[in-house]
Formats: sequence, C-alpha cells, structure tokens
Amino acid sequence: MTEVRYSPRKIDLETLIKVLVEEHVAMKEGLRLAKQAADRKDFEAVSRVLKEVDPVFRQHIADEESQVLRLLIAHLGVKGAADEIKVFQQHRPIYQLMEKVKELAAAPPAELEADQARLDALFDDHTLAEEQRVFPRALALRSKAKG
Repeated sequence: MTEVRYSPRKIDLETLIKVLVEEHVAMKEGLRLAKQAADRKDFEAVSRVLKEVDPVFRQHIADEESQVLRLLIAHLGVKGAADEIKVFQQHRPIYQLMEKVKELAAAPPAELEADQARLDALFDDHTLAEEQRVFPRALALRSKAKG
C-alpha cells in the first residue's frame, strides 16, 4: 500500500486558521470517541476511530508546517520562531502515540489506558499552544506584512 502525500490547501491564512481550529475540535472528538471505545473494551472501534482521525491529522500537519510555520520563520527567523517550532515538533510524538494506541487496541487494557491518557494530554497541550500562541502570532505577522 502506498502512502498518501498531503499537499497544503490553497486558502488564505485567516481561513486556514479557522479550518485548523475546527480540525482541533474534530480530532479531540475523535480522541474522545476512541477513549470511550477503549473504556468499553471495544478495541476494534478504537482502531477504526483513530484511522478516521489519521488523514485529518496528516492534512492538518501539512498545512500548519508548510504555511503557518513557514510564515513565522520567514518573518521572525528560526530563533524568533523557536517557541512555535517547539509546538510544531509535538506533531511527531502525537502521531506516534496515535499509532501506538491503534496497535495497543489488542493489548492489555491498563497499557492502552495509560497511552490513551498520555495522547489526550499531549494533544490538549498542543492544540492550546497553537490556538493561544502560534496562530495569533502568525495572523499578526501576516497583518503587518500586508500593512
């Protein structure tokens, strides 16, 4: 099976950020549904829900890194965008945890529960950082560049 490549969506930054925030909500809902399924010991549903979240997350990363991060680095340089870079570096561990939780769907419930809790916490911290720090900064820089 070949891996799908995700290209950045061709939409303006303001619209993109609104879409990214909406996707945060959708992905959080997917994680909530996966946790509910794990609590019911319905491990097939855990795997299915996370597989549904997967393409949303991959497209989301493609857009954030190619458009939002690119803008921040272009205007601030790597040192100036260090905080945002750290936030975006969380994409990989979040994705790895999602993959691990999918694999653990057949593992002992305690192990699945611990990784699910770590995934939820990491994802919540990550989306909060993007929405409260990264996205507003990108929008402010875009406004300065236009003005």
